Amino acid sequence: MIDLIEFHVVEHCNLNCKGCIHFSPLADKSCISPKEYRSDVKRIFELTSGNVKEIHILGGEPPLHPELNKILKLTRSFFKNSEIKLISNGILILSQKENFWQTMKSNDIHLSITKYPLNINYQKISYMTKKYGIKYSFYAPSKENSQWHFPIDLQGTQNEQYSYDNCRKGNNCTNINIIKGKLYMCPISCNIKYFNKYFDKDCKVEPADYLKLNEIKSVDEINEFLSKPTPFCRYCNIDGRTFENKWDITKKEISEWT
Repeated sequence: MIDLIEFHVVEHCNLNCKGCIHFSPLADKSCISPKEYRSDVKRIFELTSGNVKEIHILGGEPPLHPELNKILKLTRSFFKNSEIKLISNGILILSQKENFWQTMKSNDIHLSITKYPLNINYQKISYMTKKYGIKYSFYAPSKENSQWHFPIDLQGTQNEQYSYDNCRKGNNCTNINIIKGKLYMCPISCNIKYFNKYFDKDCKVEPADYLKLNEIKSVDEINEFLSKPTPFCRYCNIDGRTFENKWDITKKEISEWT
């Protein structure tokens, strides 16, 4: 049984948090196609025989996907018994049309709102979820309105094993991140390309930092991959991480990520 798989379906976001560890404020506007997503979900289903406890659909901000309903239906069509959560900042939830709510209900999708200090009518969202019989929960960091800072060592001088061993409380290295045909250990390595492009840096992602879904032979191979550090762990300044910073909108300054 796999505990958690996270599927990244949208690269960009409509909130743009300071120091976002998905690098969404720096990302191109891009969404995975339903065809490509189906291929990824199908392959994970084949490898796990559907034995996945929980699936997160995230980004970026998933409601920015123009075919989100298809994404939700595809996920449930393969994973009949998994807890499926749509992870959202809540900004666009109340502007969704009737078919969104019906899709959430008929496919038993759990709506999980990450709480930020925004002027969002959470009471109305709660009302809508109760109206349609949809599971609903909030997620917030350890202190409300706080923000993580996960600094990157641009020179890549960190000890890979130390980074891996001390990462799990913050970044959950045992999470499986799926994005466009590849499996990564964490959202930083799978999205660092946007940081590199925006700031003209060269934090390298090597072939050993991910698995290609079409080359994985078994779940054992996934577990083996997750059981040890990858080369990218050398860029993670674990001792420099802080978790209770004041939330703010990004200014897209490199100091937010270093």
